[in-house]
Amino acid sequence: MDTFEKLLAGLAEARVDFILVGGLAVAYAGYERSTMDLGLLVEASDENIEGLLSALEDFGEGHARELEPDDFALEEGAVRVVEAFPLDLFTQMSGRTYEDLLPFTDERAVANATIRHLDAEGLISLKKDSLRPKDRLDVKALRALQQGS
Repeated sequence: MDTFEKLLAGLAEARVDFILVGGLAVAYAGYERSTMDLGLLVEASDENIEGLLSALEDFGEGHARELEPDDFALEEGAVRVVEAFPLDLFTQMSGRTYEDLLPFTDERAVANATIRHLDAEGLISLKKDSLRPKDRLDVKALRALQQGS
């Protein structure tokens, strides 16, 4: 099992509410591309953040142990944890929260767990106004997949 999958399965088994976003979610939505990091939109309740931090205590060398619930304000931007790969943790993306994006998710089996990831529509809605070339390519590819091209 690769490191991404091990972390995702561990978070799901710890009952942390999150949605996989970013490059791996794009791949799960049908457009295979490489990614060097993992992005998660987490539900921002105190209970969920505490569960997240508890689940991350043994992630890599444990840099996440330095984080506290107050680091996860409901605002734009990511909390980045760098271990074997960068892990970006969001509570809000483009003004939308976990609850807002939940209808735009699919489920996927990862190891012995089930995780949620953004579907093509959700990914397009987050990336369509981005200035990053990678995001623009993702939107183009995801739209082509939706149209069956």
